[in-house]
Amino acid sequence: MLSLAEVLEYTILEHGERQALKLRKQVMSAVRRLSTTPYIAAVEPYSEKVGVELRGYLVIPRIKIIYSIDESHINIEYIKNTFLSDETMLDRMGYIL
Repeated sequence: MLSLAEVLEYTILEHGERQALKLRKQVMSAVRRLSTTPYIAAVEPYSEKVGVELRGYLVIPRIKIIYSIDESHINIEYIKNTFLSDETMLDRMGYIL
């Protein structure tokens, strides 16, 4: 997933490889949590605009997992640095507003 790779690359450059590994573990732990309790996170307000119910789960204050629920699966749509605007993220995801 490109968005996760970008977040980890930035973390390595700014904070070192050790911190990037820690962040990766936190993201993977959050994904496991979501797989057992997918409705834990709120629906994002821009979901109505894009026509897909997207939920956002905050891993740490600067990193959010954007995902959708499809029958019995969760789909990780984007790993977002919270400094990134919603519009830029949606554009990168291929949604046209």
